[in-house]
Amino acid sequence: MNIVSSALGRYEEIGNPDDADVIVGHSFGTLVSADSANRAIADFALHAAGGRPIVADRMLVNAFPHSDEDVNYVVEGPISNGIGQGVGSWGTLVEAKAFMEREDLKTALMIGQAHHIGRVAMQAKKLGIPLIVPANLPDRFDPESEQRWTRSLGMWLPREVIGSFVLRVQKKL
Repeated sequence: MNIVSSALGRYEEIGNPDDADVIVGHSFGTLVSADSANRAIADFALHAAGGRPIVADRMLVNAFPHSDEDVNYVVEGPISNGIGQGVGSWGTLVEAKAFMEREDLKTALMIGQAHHIGRVAMQAKKLGIPLIVPANLPDRFDPESEQRWTRSLGMWLPREVIGSFVLRVQKKL
C-alpha cells in the first residue's frame, strides 16, 4: 500500500472482520451530525461490533448515538491540527494498543474513513498491532469541517501526501 493510493480511498482489505476481538475507530473531520463522516464511521463501527469492545477517539465517540455508552475506551485529547499536534490517528493507536494489552485482546478491526484507513493501517503495523481492515468503509467528506483537509478529496490528497513525509520523519509511518 502506498500513501497516494491510500489517500485516494484505494485501501487494502485485510483479514476476516469476524476474527477481530476489538474495534478501533478513527474520526475524520470535526462534525458529528447525523449526516457527517464521523456518524457514518460510528454507525459502521456499531454495526461491526457484535458485542466486541470499541476503542475510539473523543471526536468519533461524540458521533455515536449514545456517545460514551457505546464505547468501551475513549481516547481523550485535542484533535489533530494543521501542524500535526493533537491525538490524531497515532495517539489513538498507541492508546488502543495499551488497552488491547491490558484486556488481553489480540486483533483489532480498524474502522475509519476510506481515504484515511490505509494510512491508519500502515501506522498500526508500525506499532505492531495485529489488524483487520473491512471492505466498504464510509468515504464521506464534510465540506463544513473545521479541519479543512477533511472537506474534500481535493483538499485531503495533498495534505495526506505531504503529511506522510512528516510522519515518516517522526517515525510514525
